[in-house]
Amino acid sequence: MNGTISCRFFLDECVIYNQFTAETHLLGGIGAEIFNVISKNSITRNQLLQYISNIFMVETDFDIETYMDNLILEYQQLGLLVVSMNYSA
Repeated sequence: MNGTISCRFFLDECVIYNQFTAETHLLGGIGAEIFNVISKNSITRNQLLQYISNIFMVETDFDIETYMDNLILEYQQLGLLVVSMNYSA
């Protein structure tokens, strides 16, 4: 991050401010945890998926992989997240 995105974490929520767009985003649950994890260290998609799967209890028919991928794509489109390597690795 080069100073364009500011994050603040409060319990299970994350407030993100994008200086380029002047937009503020409030994320909760899995979305907040994604930012919490990636703000601390570099992580692969599979590591992130495993981490998220371990801390959230979801219904057996819930496709957490697709849900997480869609969140990552949404964050990229909003300019909140830049994936620096091949995300599908």
